[in-house]
Amino acid sequence: MTQGEPTPKPAARSHDPLAVAVANASLFGGGYLMLGRGQLAVVVLLITVELLIIFASVAQTLWFGLVVLAWWVAVIVHGWYLAGGRPHRGRIRPFRSRRQWVIAVACVLPVLLAFGLLRFDVARIEGDVAQARRAGDCPRVESAVGRVSPAHRMVDVSPGADGEGMAEACGLLRTAVGPLDAGLAGDTKALDQGFQQLTTVLTELPGNEGLVEAALDRFLDGLPTEDPCITVRIATWLAERPSDGGELDRARRAVPRIAPAALADCGSRLLTAADWEHARASYQQLLDEYPDHELAPAAREGVRQAAQKIEEARIAHERAVELANLRNLLRPSGSAQPRYCAAPVPFSAAPAGPNRALTVGDTQYTSKLPAEWKTDDVATATRVLCVGASELGAAVETCRYTSGNVTFHRVAIPVRVYELRTGQLLADTRVEIGGTSCPYLVYGYSPTRSVTPSDSQVQAAFRPLISP
Repeated sequence: MTQGEPTPKPAARSHDPLAVAVANASLFGGGYLMLGRGQLAVVVLLITVELLIIFASVAQTLWFGLVVLAWWVAVIVHGWYLAGGRPHRGRIRPFRSRRQWVIAVACVLPVLLAFGLLRFDVARIEGDVAQARRAGDCPRVESAVGRVSPAHRMVDVSPGADGEGMAEACGLLRTAVGPLDAGLAGDTKALDQGFQQLTTVLTELPGNEGLVEAALDRFLDGLPTEDPCITVRIATWLAERPSDGGELDRARRAVPRIAPAALADCGSRLLTAADWEHARASYQQLLDEYPDHELAPAAREGVRQAAQKIEEARIAHERAVELANLRNLLRPSGSAQPRYCAAPVPFSAAPAGPNRALTVGDTQYTSKLPAEWKTDDVATATRVLCVGASELGAAVETCRYTSGNVTFHRVAIPVRVYELRTGQLLADTRVEIGGTSCPYLVYGYSPTRSVTPSDSQVQAAFRPLISP
């Protein structure tokens, strides 16, 4: 170009760069469509959709939000540049197209409206979360957090984030309700699980102390339980729980309020149920831990009563063992006398009072003794008579019969008498019983025969041994 020739004018623009940039701000490739770049619009749309999906679902971080923002700015600038928005030398009259601006606004306006509505809804969600947090209202917080959708995450990095921690805390506290209720039924393992969940909320989800306090209040309101022994079990577990200096120590501080009465009532209940050992332990625990409590005198009396019952039970057991052993020794053994007769044992529970004899061995003549002299139960006897087989005693009379002379003898019975209480041998003798002799007829011949004693003669012979 020679000097004096006019400078050529740049080609006139056919697209409004600002309108194209605004259309591209929709991130749906509207500006590229205005430029006739359909394929580029599709590529940009796919990339945008992919970025938004990643941002809304798995990459909720500030840096990825900045990536999306950078992509948005790049698409706007690129559309402006392709539409001729770069500077030129010389004066160029800006190209303006009302039609292109209408298209641009139509492209970006729905996006802006959707963005605005989502931001408004995010603000509502966060407002609901804030109010619910102040009120400690778990259902409302969870409802607000549950309204957060992927669309909300496209306009806010972490919508309702303040409520997520509380919602998680509410979930943990909800799962702690079951173990804490089971703990009120006496399950200390469940109680430990429930308190661990409360501790998790306090240590890992700070800011939710009010929720933990409400859950702890609900648990403490259930104390004391209807069963005082269960209350004692819970109070003992709470007292032994290590102190952490936090909110949960309030449970330990409640122990002195519920434990003394529970220990006293539990001891009384166990005493009534004949559970002497545990009753004494309950009363003693009250005295050990609360010696100056107003229930201490009653607890001392409870210890005394329980100790007395324990001693009585011990004695009763020993006597039951003695009695079982005694009955075993007195068990009949064929024609022989029971083992007791050779090796007597004492029976300390033998009754006092008028003598009543338990007769063992040959009962041919002892069966004629009065019922009030005898007993069939060794537990009610005072003496044991070991009776041997009858023998011929002293000769009484000789009588003549056609078959020959017959000499009649007293009935002689060897008897050993033992005192049941001590097992001491009182008498080792032969009882001789008189009776009638020389009957008119005898059947069968024998040179010696026993007299025939009457019941009164048998009783007279045995009376000194029994002394009823």
